[in-house]
Amino acid sequence: MKLSPSTSRVALSILVLCAVLLSGCTLATIRPLDPVTGKAIIGNEDQQFNAANYVAQLWDEQVIPVLHEQANDIMTVLDALRADETGAAEQYGRHEGRQPYSFMVTGSGTITEVNLESRAGLAPVDANGDGTADYALAIGPVIRGTALRDSLPFIQFNQFTNQMEYASVSNEMHARINTQILTPIGDLSSLNGKSITFYGAFTLAELDQIVVTPAELTISG
Repeated sequence: MKLSPSTSRVALSILVLCAVLLSGCTLATIRPLDPVTGKAIIGNEDQQFNAANYVAQLWDEQVIPVLHEQANDIMTVLDALRADETGAAEQYGRHEGRQPYSFMVTGSGTITEVNLESRAGLAPVDANGDGTADYALAIGPVIRGTALRDSLPFIQFNQFTNQMEYASVSNEMHARINTQILTPIGDLSSLNGKSITFYGAFTLAELDQIVVTPAELTISG
């Protein structure tokens, strides 16, 4: 069928318009997303983020050594925060963006009680022998917050593809603490009255409600 001159001109105009529109486009391959990490699946599972492997690689080589080298005495930090919260937070703490400050700390004392009413169990600690608890240790099995991850200078949000990956690092750290530190204790109520030494971290909220996430815990007494 022979097209009329006017029809040919319309068809040619459409083809030119399509060519112009396509010239500004970039062709892309559509890939499925992993439902957990949100990352594109590119042929094999090795390219998906694995929080357990990530934390396992860091724990003994970086997490514990950095805590030993850089953690400050918790009572020194708390006293400084009470005297000048802004200055002490800048001196001893770390944060990203508008997040609260988190602090790597070490300390020792006597556990004054064990509170297991919630699954986020707590063990208040008397650090100076006056019979009053100065802070508490998180003893799980649920450990709230992200203090340990957020206090470490070598872990930053921009290293990860998305928020889910970043959150999974903290969750895996807590799982490791439960497996390696807390579960072996057995009956957590037996901690009452025991002397402890720890390395860990806390995030600043209320100064009279400090909860430390222990990454290393020694029990005696």
